[in-house]
Amino acid sequence: RRAGPDLGMIGGLGERRGRSRSRSRSEQGGRGGDHAGRAAGDGGRRAGTMVDWGTVREKTIRLVTLKSESLQVDVSSYGATLVAVRVLAKDEWVDVLLGYESLDQYTKGGKPNFSSLVGRCANRIAGGRFELDGETHQLDRNNGDNHLHGGIEGYWQRPFDVDAKALSDTSVTLELSDPAGSMGYPGNVELRVVYEVVGAELHFRYEGKTDAPTLLNLTNHGYWNLKGHSGGDVRDHSLMVAGSQRTAVDDQLIITGELLNVKDTPFDLRETPKRLEDTIRDAGPIDTNYCLDKVGPGTLAATLVGPNGISMDVFTDQPGLQVYTGNMIGHKDHPDTWWRGKKTEWRQFGAISLEPQKWPDGIHHSHFPSMVLRPGETYRHHSYHRFRVE
Repeated sequence: RRAGPDLGMIGGLGERRGRSRSRSRSEQGGRGGDHAGRAAGDGGRRAGTMVDWGTVREKTIRLVTLKSESLQVDVSSYGATLVAVRVLAKDEWVDVLLGYESLDQYTKGGKPNFSSLVGRCANRIAGGRFELDGETHQLDRNNGDNHLHGGIEGYWQRPFDVDAKALSDTSVTLELSDPAGSMGYPGNVELRVVYEVVGAELHFRYEGKTDAPTLLNLTNHGYWNLKGHSGGDVRDHSLMVAGSQRTAVDDQLIITGELLNVKDTPFDLRETPKRLEDTIRDAGPIDTNYCLDKVGPGTLAATLVGPNGISMDVFTDQPGLQVYTGNMIGHKDHPDTWWRGKKTEWRQFGAISLEPQKWPDGIHHSHFPSMVLRPGETYRHHSYHRFRVE
């Protein structure tokens, strides 16, 4: 195997971590220390701690807790996975993310891409193959004849390294060297993933470099329920999405290349949050990519409003947002182990996923934003969720 590209210190991360260290002194105290716990529900863990959570393929998996006065996040180095996100609401911590209580649940029959990093490419690639610079690459076909979320051994089940020197009370940096040929993708890729808590915001920063032309389109496949992970159906939530178009798909959910205007359709979620119960009744269960009207750093892509006074704004610099209303949660054809965790059994519509990304399958549609990454370039993606409590 060739040595991978030198990722180095890519712009902005060092500065942001420095600020978070100085800020965390004032944020790590206050309410919630006695309420916070491991994802498994144990209390009393201090902010910014890292513990051994088990072993995968002879590699130690770490569980890290990040904390501000209003937000606590558990992150596993297995799959760069969010395990729990606790929001302080009316003096109680509400875990608004579906997840499991132990590493074994993730590694032994757990749901693929369960609130984890998704890659190398989020969503589907038609036929599981693509041509780049005159060369055809056959990818792992793990969704019928198609490639989904990076393949059967995508990033969701890769052990990442924790950069211990960069660890703070509010930030964790995870790194992965992904070899050429992995799931059929060309090029060695070096990844850096940063999760950071800033007040009531959870930031996601992804950066990558390659030594050969390849594809890269990362996201986090979080499963959100603002009533809490045991809150049941999310159809009582309301959703706004700042997109006037969405990408059309065929009956296999493969992108056709057509862009559909949402005006005068049930998919029009612009301006004011609309109740998901009404949207799903009129549009059917949703699994679609919205083409965001504005693209740039810190652009508001969506607002999710729970019935309990907790809201979540999604900001991103990516051009698309996949909206998935948990249509297949609890499906009878899925293993029982997929939809049981945190002492809860989840059912259809038990959570919603809001996934910032480039438009799916862009390699097959020249009018889509490019997902090609070349040597000398740096892939960058910055999204964040802002939680509000009324």
